[in-house]
Amino acid sequence: MSYWRNEIKPLLDAETGTLFKQAPIRVTLAFPNRYSVGMASLGYQVIYRMFNQEENVACERAFLPDDVDAFEKTGQALPTVESGRAAGDCELFAISVSFELDLTNIIRLLDVAGMKPLREERDEADPVVMIGGPFTSSNPYPLTPFADVIIIGDGEQIIPVVSEAMRESATREEFYDLVDGMPGVFLPARHTHEPKWATAPKELLPAYSQIVTPHSELSNMFLVEAQRGCPRPCTFCLARTMYGPNRNNQAQELLDVIPDWVQKVGLVGAALSDFPHTKYVGRTLTERGVKLGVSSIRADTVDAELAEILKAGGLRTFTVASDAPSERLRRWLKKGITTEDLLKTAQISRDLGFSGLKVYMMIGLGPETDDDITELISFTKDLAKVNRIALGISPFVPKRHTPHFADPFAGVQTIESRLKRIQKELRTTAELRNVSAKWAWVESVIARGGAEVGMAAYRIYRNESIGAWKKALAEVGWSDTFETNTPSIGLPPGQYESRDVSAHAQGLAV
Repeated sequence: MSYWRNEIKPLLDAETGTLFKQAPIRVTLAFPNRYSVGMASLGYQVIYRMFNQEENVACERAFLPDDVDAFEKTGQALPTVESGRAAGDCELFAISVSFELDLTNIIRLLDVAGMKPLREERDEADPVVMIGGPFTSSNPYPLTPFADVIIIGDGEQIIPVVSEAMRESATREEFYDLVDGMPGVFLPARHTHEPKWATAPKELLPAYSQIVTPHSELSNMFLVEAQRGCPRPCTFCLARTMYGPNRNNQAQELLDVIPDWVQKVGLVGAALSDFPHTKYVGRTLTERGVKLGVSSIRADTVDAELAEILKAGGLRTFTVASDAPSERLRRWLKKGITTEDLLKTAQISRDLGFSGLKVYMMIGLGPETDDDITELISFTKDLAKVNRIALGISPFVPKRHTPHFADPFAGVQTIESRLKRIQKELRTTAELRNVSAKWAWVESVIARGGAEVGMAAYRIYRNESIGAWKKALAEVGWSDTFETNTPSIGLPPGQYESRDVSAHAQGLAV
């Protein structure tokens, strides 16, 4: 049975906006996860369109099968979506990756596409492997054993450069010569440190969807980027540093790229209640009968007018982020959200008939104590008196390019203990959804690791588990260089009190 005909062709037939092109230079744009996840990625769709706009370049998509083991047993080559050709039969195999935990999926993807995952084992007969996306901007180093080219920053600035180099080069080294030194281009065979990030000029924005499909995680939704970057100073978030400087698009620029046939629009941005045109764009779309979604709303800037527009756009549950369990920790993170802001948002959601309020929360912050968890439990009970509450709880994962780079991970036992307490005391008060503490630990290792972490992933990519990760990390000699750092609420993020004079960081870690 043909995997493409039976599994992929029905997905292809349901799409609107698919691009079909033939050209001498073939690009496979792959996503290291299932189709529904990849098609919800706005960046992935933008790169797909941009490659297909390039002269003599044709780009087709490929995704990791839902059941990779079952697919491998068929003995078939991983097909592209558009034509069913072998995904590895191309000049450039590009991978867009959003999440650290997809590291093993990247390796598996190369494997099922018929390529040797390790860069050093490939030669001129193989496609150039290029990896980009939010993961590479956050931390490219675990990918250096696998990628020929790592793209760091905005893809809009890079795709024309890479396409021109493919047109002009006859060998891999000639290709390297042409892209070497360009902003955002990291060549692991030649470079040891990541380059200056690529930053797309405003005229290349806004980003917007190419394909709408009912089989995306964001079913039938057309995405358009209202703003890139963020004006807020939250110390834990990469939006300000990774996507800066903040670039707002004008209302008409957004409306002009939304086709008339679209029935659902998702506005994308780091703080859409700060974006000056959210209300106008939202009202214009809802008056057309378009359903509306938003990626992020801040509790301190939301008001009844914005909430009414979102309600008219079909939103049923209101979502905001607290991001820390107490006001003192939110101040430490420069989050700027108070319990009063959260209560006000709950009241607005109740008054306008929203079915509930979802609040995103991190626990496991460096200076966090049991008192902070007590405050979280207390204000959740207060919110629940106003409207139905759901808490989305994630362990805090320190990231590079933030002041928290050298913060210790709180530890699986600490996080699980706090989650257990929250679940016990709020089980009849709020709906609780939490991320695994063990997998958050793996994420933290990848988020700050180097090539050795990539090689640990290579050892286990076919049989990944927490136990396998621990064993592989020990085998490659990984150690946690941040565990002795002790953040203090009395010090700015990035400064530490040490329990040990030989600790990794004294003072600023960035």
